[in-house]
Amino acid sequence: MLVLIHGGLHSVAVWRGVVLLLILGSNCSQETARSTVEFGAGWTYSPAEFSHGRIPPLPTEAEFKPLSDGKPLISIPRTRFLLGRESRLVWFRSPELPELSFQDPVLYSPLLNQSVRIFIRTEKGLREIYRFGFPEKGRSGYSGWPNHFVTLRELAGERLYALVFSETLTVAMASPAEALELGERRVFIQRIIGKDLIRICLGFLFCFAALFSMILFLRNRSQKLLGAFALFALPSGLYVVSNRTVELQHLFLDAPIFWMYLEHISLALLPIAFGAFMWQALPPSRLVRWITVALAVYAMVAALLTASGLPLYRSLYPFFYLTLLSSIGISGVIIAQALRKNREARIILLGLSVFMLFSIYDMLGALGLVYWPFQIVTWGFLGFQASLASILYLRYTETHRKLQMYSHSLEQQVSERTASLDRTLREVRMLKEKQDGDYYLISLLMHPLRPRDLEVGPVRVAMELRQKKSFEYRNRSASIGGDVCLARELTLQGKEYVAFVNGDAMGKSMQGAGGAVVLGTTFGSAVERTRLSASESNRRPETWLRDAFKEMNRVFLSFEGSMLTTMLLGLIEQESGKVHFINCEHPYVAHLSKGESVFLPQEMTTKLGLADSSAEPAINQCQMLPGDALCIGSDGKDDLLLKDVSGKEFRNSDETMFLQFVAENQGDPSRILKSILAAGEVTDDLSLLTVFYQPE
Repeated sequence: MLVLIHGGLHSVAVWRGVVLLLILGSNCSQETARSTVEFGAGWTYSPAEFSHGRIPPLPTEAEFKPLSDGKPLISIPRTRFLLGRESRLVWFRSPELPELSFQDPVLYSPLLNQSVRIFIRTEKGLREIYRFGFPEKGRSGYSGWPNHFVTLRELAGERLYALVFSETLTVAMASPAEALELGERRVFIQRIIGKDLIRICLGFLFCFAALFSMILFLRNRSQKLLGAFALFALPSGLYVVSNRTVELQHLFLDAPIFWMYLEHISLALLPIAFGAFMWQALPPSRLVRWITVALAVYAMVAALLTASGLPLYRSLYPFFYLTLLSSIGISGVIIAQALRKNREARIILLGLSVFMLFSIYDMLGALGLVYWPFQIVTWGFLGFQASLASILYLRYTETHRKLQMYSHSLEQQVSERTASLDRTLREVRMLKEKQDGDYYLISLLMHPLRPRDLEVGPVRVAMELRQKKSFEYRNRSASIGGDVCLARELTLQGKEYVAFVNGDAMGKSMQGAGGAVVLGTTFGSAVERTRLSASESNRRPETWLRDAFKEMNRVFLSFEGSMLTTMLLGLIEQESGKVHFINCEHPYVAHLSKGESVFLPQEMTTKLGLADSSAEPAINQCQMLPGDALCIGSDGKDDLLLKDVSGKEFRNSDETMFLQFVAENQGDPSRILKSILAAGEVTDDLSLLTVFYQPE
């Protein structure tokens, strides 16, 4: 990573912003106003020796040897089997730099092979003006194959001294060596954009075609040819974009190592993907199958060897020969199928002939066997893609014709089925609207019983209600359920009290809502009667609770067991904080004191609608201290669907979880509700009521 960062340090900061502006805003087709100066002649060289990662000393002027053609390039002899390459470290010396009249003069060096440090001679010694990689470190200092822009401001008359390392066929200052030029930075960038923009666009087009085909394949897994084409088009597009002969890639992203590995990986995947495509496009062939498997095995072995430290080119060059032989074998299979009058094979052969010729030419060029000025496989693949598109089109039209036949025979059945479903849907909608109307009427009856917080003197009652059944009726949203939370103030024997009730009626939706209306109405009736009658208000709190319970129980008994309700009914004296309450099979009351929450010891009374008419309720008492709170909730607070670490759902059976929520949220019902919803899914109506006692 350090090599990659330092390698482009001197060039990135100067021209990165210029590049982006040119790509986004300049007209790349306009003629440049300035010319360039060739600088690929008159160079001399001197071999250098590795010195433990240190820069070798600069040779004397007499030690620099002339080159036969003056170009900064030295060829390295091949070994017997073309499998190994001798590494070379060389000093190159340039002719004197001419006077340059450019605003931003640079030395342009495309595809310098491989890492370089450029110096000028000063009175104090060598001064480095450019560096890419660490040539003195050999292979470990290699940083990729970018194009280089060496700034040359105020260097007229100076000579450049370049230390270059290579482990391939040549040691050179550029590829080709005559590509070295002097000129305006902007001119070179515009030239690169004009030269490579179409090829980059074609590469992205191939990648888009691969992505589109893969999406179609994933939607219909039976179309394996589409999937095989996607696997072939993707590395083709990536290879076109990342190929070292395309210089525009470095203007998009200055990461030479990334582009180099992307090029080699995509190149290794190309023949494998091509074999897989032929596997799907042609009738079954053992030869194609074995070729594809052999290429895949070699690619995996080569990847492991490269990861273990083997130079990349040592496995890449044999792969070229293996691919060449594989291409010949697959071509033979295609020709054989074409001679058997296989329509798809003939179409593939037509496009493949162009593609294979272009691919073979590129491989021979990469091996240095033929003249290779630029990569042409891009255009060959474009022709092959056109032939493949025609195959996909023919398959599509055939499938479409069959679908038309099916659709014609099924059209009448579909119409009849649709008409039947429409009638059923209208009936369901009418029933649903009628049901929602009934729900809405019930919600109107429950509206006066909605929870409303109450604060009287030192007593504050806070409530939260979340009914399970929610609906919309004529653009109005509402909800109904069997839970109810109410609090009212009243006077008993001259003392101020707050009466509160939290109930949970049996049943869902309409049945539960009916029970909630009955409970809330009888509670309100008992409170109002106490306020209006002096005799009613002249009772002890225990007596008032017993009478209220008996009245509510008589009402629910009249429903003959079809309506039952759990309830917690209580009174708190404002002055003393003493609480009296009846618990009719309702969840236990939680007492919050000094940050700790516990369930109060309490005696249960039979739920409303089941208790005998003459039954006496059990009166529970507790004394609240300043800052204490009583937290009450229906069983919905415990009826949660939770998930374990594996994602499996299970029902909550831990009633003490509520105590944790109460303590964490200081008894605040709204915060407790949020904690419950965050813990799991609520499966029932949920109501919370908290009585706070805080005297001044």
